[in-house]
Amino acid sequence: MTTIKGIVAIAFALSAALASAETVYKYRRSDGTVVYSDAPIQGAKLIGRFELVPVPQPQGVARGDRSQHSEDLAGERAEQRARALNAADAEIKAAEQALRDAEERQQAGVEPLPGERLGNVGGRTRLGPAYFERQRTMAAEVDTARARLDEAYRLRNELRE
Repeated sequence: MTTIKGIVAIAFALSAALASAETVYKYRRSDGTVVYSDAPIQGAKLIGRFELVPVPQPQGVARGDRSQHSEDLAGERAEQRARALNAADAEIKAAEQALRDAEERQQAGVEPLPGERLGNVGGRTRLGPAYFERQRTMAAEVDTARARLDEAYRLRNELRE
């Protein structure tokens, strides 16, 4: 009978700990930004759901001011690092989207626009300098977007180290 009482006591203790847990939702808005919230957000795609369970404090251990201060500093540094990593991930997502957009514009811009063809004798045409300048501009946009993405990955990797 004491084994059952022990199991029941453990179940009550765990249910109390779970009852005090907070739920955090991770959403992606239509513009690509990632948002963390403690309540559901309308019009955003749910990416993840996390249960935050409070860490129990050690019983019977006396702490000095120094250990509390160093724990506060460590917690603050961890929060700053987490914010920096989230910002780096957001920059990567934005850079990826910018690269996709630039590549789509480049692909759509392959066909010559009106006025970019020059007429030749014999009824034939050739592409004019305006077409090639537009192609160079679109290629430069793709290169710039790719460099932005590479830089975003580099910065995030530095933060992870």
